[in-house]
Amino acid sequence: MRSDLIPVELQLVSIVILALFLLWVVRLVRAQRLSLRDSLVWVVSTLLAMLVTVFPAILVWAARMAGFQLPSNALFGAAVLYLAVNVLVNTVAGSQNAARLRRLTQECAALRAELEAVRAADARPPAPGAPGAAPGPRP
Repeated sequence: MRSDLIPVELQLVSIVILALFLLWVVRLVRAQRLSLRDSLVWVVSTLLAMLVTVFPAILVWAARMAGFQLPSNALFGAAVLYLAVNVLVNTVAGSQNAARLRRLTQECAALRAELEAVRAADARPPAPGAPGAAPGPRP
């Protein structure tokens, strides 16, 4: 675990913080405040961050493969890309939810209008001679 890239103390602190974050995500899933599907992104990214923290040579190798001169530049670029993708995914989900909400609101309004029409029809007295009408006075 010895590396000149990240001091051992910083590695330990980073691992503890990432482990606490992972536990928090699991707690949110168990409390049903975060869906299992949405938590997958956070779990995978946290595990990848742990992997890079424990084995910093992976970051050096990835930076060289991507053509970066410094591993920190590669890490910064990856973080910006990750955040951009995360914002895009959340924007798409928000748009889909807004469309579903609009459709549900329209269906609810249509059902409410239909229910009021049925209630209004039941409240009218039946026409004389119609089935179910009360017999009128006999001559």
